[in-house]
Amino acid sequence: MYFQRRILLIDDEPRLTAMVRQALEATGRYVIKEENRSLRALHAARHFQPDLILLDVMMPELDGRAVAQQLQADPALQDVPIVFVSSLAANGEIGSLGFLGGYSFIAKPFQLSDLVNYVEEMLSDEAAPASERGLNLDTRTRQGFA
Repeated sequence: MYFQRRILLIDDEPRLTAMVRQALEATGRYVIKEENRSLRALHAARHFQPDLILLDVMMPELDGRAVAQQLQADPALQDVPIVFVSSLAANGEIGSLGFLGGYSFIAKPFQLSDLVNYVEEMLSDEAAPASERGLNLDTRTRQGFA
């Protein structure tokens, strides 16, 4: 069965999120939501139920680290992979990204084709997306389980 994966883009640069959205939607494999205000990121993620979050590190209001902490503290979102997007990595300031822990990151600036390839690798498994997960049925016992 074919599922369109859901990706949430959180970045304070609307032109960038629009370009990324267009590139990812052009593949036909993704449904994209853009959020340009970090203070609304948690609400957007709860409502959209993404399979992957691309999150800018440096934003006004809340930085990427604070947003990631909020997302990870939410039981409904804690298993959603987060990929940080940062110009710090490209500028050789990778040490300042030490807080990223086990998170993946993509350096700005990037080629849109490289980003699309990276996202495709991240979401390449055949499992149903988070928005399609939930109640499963054991056909033998006809009991539902999460």
